[in-house]
Amino acid sequence: MFMVYHGGAKENEKGLLDFSYSVNPYKVPFMRDLLKVDFNSYPYCDSLENKIKERLKISQEVVIGAGITELLYMVSYALRKKDAMFMAHTYGEYERMADIFNMRKHYVESIDPDLTSFDIKNGIIFFANPNNPTGKFYHDIEILFETAEKYNSFIVLDEAFIDFVDYDNVNYPENVIVLRSFTKSFGLPGIRAGYAFGNENVIKKMKEFRMPWSLGSLGCKFIELALKNYYYLKNSIKKISQERKRIENITGLKTDANFFLADAGFKGLNEILKKSGILVRDCSSFGLPNAIRFSIKKKRENDILLKEIEKFHLKPLEGIVYEV
Repeated sequence: MFMVYHGGAKENEKGLLDFSYSVNPYKVPFMRDLLKVDFNSYPYCDSLENKIKERLKISQEVVIGAGITELLYMVSYALRKKDAMFMAHTYGEYERMADIFNMRKHYVESIDPDLTSFDIKNGIIFFANPNNPTGKFYHDIEILFETAEKYNSFIVLDEAFIDFVDYDNVNYPENVIVLRSFTKSFGLPGIRAGYAFGNENVIKKMKEFRMPWSLGSLGCKFIELALKNYYYLKNSIKKISQERKRIENITGLKTDANFFLADAGFKGLNEILKKSGILVRDCSSFGLPNAIRFSIKKKRENDILLKEIEKFHLKPLEGIVYEV
């Protein structure tokens, strides 16, 4: 079974300035309301799915789940394909889904692939847009949709970081199931809450597989409050975007998301930075042992990181072309 390493400080890493996980660094305005939760009854919150459709103007069917990882389990069960295809250097849960559901694994080796290379027949294509860990957003994603349709395959499109990207609206065809996160966008990853939308039959099967009360009362309340406070998201994303441009100008690195991928040229930079009180994501689990990934935080925190990494002359990873 393929084991997955995730970002975020572990028990022995508490107290470090944590750039290893990528979420909104600005505090949500509804923390007090969030704690006003009824923990004395079972949380039945299916009505939130219609509220998500209305608030976010989604025309397809919606299902909520305890973060994108649970949604990956649900959609893998619902589609039940024999083959899965994904990038070799990407989010490890895709490979774990293939193992758990006994799918044959097919890899796309390029760090920045031509979207026509996902030529698997009658299978599942797992794809993150913006990509993790490169941060690249594929504005030509329709090419992937057309490729999958040509080969009669479904796409599980992981848009966990979509709220941090400046993009035009996308038309999603029936062969695409989109997964999105509330907790990354609203900076509370400890509360597991996300949603998926797409093909009505697939969404129905996902609901059949979902664990009862998987979000819990807190997760349901969180979604309800998030939908009412999208102004917070708009304001905070603007600040994150300004910091992204500033860091790009200082370092020469590039991203479309809220994190950067950088080539250190050697292994173990994460351990060196840890001694200085900074935690970044070691990218060995992505098959990129000489690279690190770090998130965009507030300016004061970013300045601390920038001061520490300037001596290492980090470079963009070769082979990735970002749209100008």
